[in-house]
Amino acid sequence: KKLLWLLPKQKVLLYKAWDQIPYDNISPSKHIQTSRLATLYYINSSKKEKNIVLTTINAIIQKTIPKKILENNLVNISVNKKIEIDKLIFLLIKLGYERTSLVRDKSEFAVRGSIIDIFLPQFDKPIRIDLFDDDIESIFVFDPITQKRIKKSSLKNFTLNPSSELIIDSENLETFRVNFRSKFQKYRKSQVYELFSTGSLPSGGEQFLPLFYNELQTLFDYCENYQLLLHNDAIQLFEERTENLNDFYDARINSNDNFYLNPNSFFI
Repeated sequence: KKLLWLLPKQKVLLYKAWDQIPYDNISPSKHIQTSRLATLYYINSSKKEKNIVLTTINAIIQKTIPKKILENNLVNISVNKKIEIDKLIFLLIKLGYERTSLVRDKSEFAVRGSIIDIFLPQFDKPIRIDLFDDDIESIFVFDPITQKRIKKSSLKNFTLNPSSELIIDSENLETFRVNFRSKFQKYRKSQVYELFSTGSLPSGGEQFLPLFYNELQTLFDYCENYQLLLHNDAIQLFEERTENLNDFYDARINSNDNFYLNPNSFFI
């Protein structure tokens, strides 16, 4: 808030850390996931703009979806363009959106006849696509509470981007299978492996993100030409977090109750 007051014309972005305990079989909240994706999307799509990114040690040391993967999964949707509902539904699910009866929160979508509602990570309000057969007649913003159209909110187009760092498609699934069998051969009949193999996301499945891509990247890769300003305690906080992650990992490994990835595969 202070930065916005001092620099009212400057774009200030937040990059948050996942909010679950490392190696827990609980997924990070959708709010956190969509917030991270919105920031990564904005940084990557506004390379000529001067942005300020506020983050934490916990967030910045965690690796994320590679830029190339993010870019390859951006889809432009515009008025007068043809689109098949079934293919759009498949695409939304692949990109991490959740199908609901009514769209109220980010990363949700709903289909009612020829109307498709989507709440994108980078938008403050959801959008509604009105179709005539397979033709997009109109796109506009609506209020998630009243579900009514907001006046003068028509859009000519928008970019559909991932709402999750983990994109489950055939190519990434094959990468996952190969990597999983290489690291956890004796667990190849586990529920986690079986669920992923059917295209489903098990609870806490995001911790297997490193197995889906040949190489992860970090916020630094997205902010190549940014200047870095660190808090005085940054190095100490980094060391404490690293020790904390190693402790969590050692505790899980020593319990022999499951399989986990070494912190080096997921963190700087």
